[in-house]
Amino acid sequence: MRRRTGLLFVTALLLILAGGYTAFWFITAGKIEQGLGEWAEAARAQKIAASWRTLRVAGFPFAFRLELSDAALRDEAINPPADIRMPLLSASAHPWSFGVWHLAAPRGLSAVAGPEGKPAATVSARAVEGAVSAVPEGGATIWLSLDAPRLDASEPLAAGRADLWLVLPARAPATHRDSNIALAADLHDVKLPQAPSPFRNLLDELALGVTVKGSIPSGPPRQAATGWRDEGGTAEIDNFTLRWGTLAVSGSGTLALDSDLQPMGAFSGAVEGYDELMNALVAAGRMKASDARLARIGLAMLAKAGPSGRPAITASFTIQNGEMFLGPAKLGPAPKIPWE
Repeated sequence: MRRRTGLLFVTALLLILAGGYTAFWFITAGKIEQGLGEWAEAARAQKIAASWRTLRVAGFPFAFRLELSDAALRDEAINPPADIRMPLLSASAHPWSFGVWHLAAPRGLSAVAGPEGKPAATVSARAVEGAVSAVPEGGATIWLSLDAPRLDASEPLAAGRADLWLVLPARAPATHRDSNIALAADLHDVKLPQAPSPFRNLLDELALGVTVKGSIPSGPPRQAATGWRDEGGTAEIDNFTLRWGTLAVSGSGTLALDSDLQPMGAFSGAVEGYDELMNALVAAGRMKASDARLARIGLAMLAKAGPSGRPAITASFTIQNGEMFLGPAKLGPAPKIPWE
């Protein structure tokens, strides 16, 4: 009799808990749906327009999965304005871990920067997945993986895959020494519109990690860059990796803007396959053949056998007064930033 009573008690308790959890799940699902609508309404005051055709919350019982069809987001507060569209977007989280949301756009996305009739740039991807991790103190880490991304601007650029990270600080930087946003990108099989000899137009890997220090004022790009520079802002290049055929480059350093808002900085790292780099710079018209010969002599004195047995150098790379230098060798003019 006691056994039967105990079994009935446990069964009743489990039913109560299951009923309570079910009520919790559906109440929370309703709050998620309501909260998204309230956020979209409040965002209009910041010139951000968010819309979707259908919305539903699924995933019962062990997850909350928010599913949006024909999702669109347009930000008019930035210059130029940006528009992002996704045929299908889902965001899911576990009830015990609301701080981490997994994202998926299996039908891809398209993004446009600039006026609809004459965009400055467009970005597309065949599929997207990622995650957003937020902490109660503020700040967040965002990771996105893009399948077959493509950028169409002044020159088209495509890749087989791109992994992107964005780290947002918990609070705005108080001085130019404080970290602001941190960004990282790892691109594989980058298809270039053209490549100088002896390289092919498929870049094996390009990875970059940057931590921006100092506050960035709002406004058009040139105005924002000027304010950031004047306050002593810098960009810490935490990691740079380039693999392009026989050329392999890795390094880190600090980048800033000079009086003309052009890059200047100092980096240290290793270069393997520098002879091919000299040939490419000459073929591209960015370096004179006579300068390349002198550079080879200077770099050969610094070279040692690398991991593959080929000559490699460990040297500094600097940009100053609009010129690039690899160790003592002058490589030619640095690429300019077109602010207009």
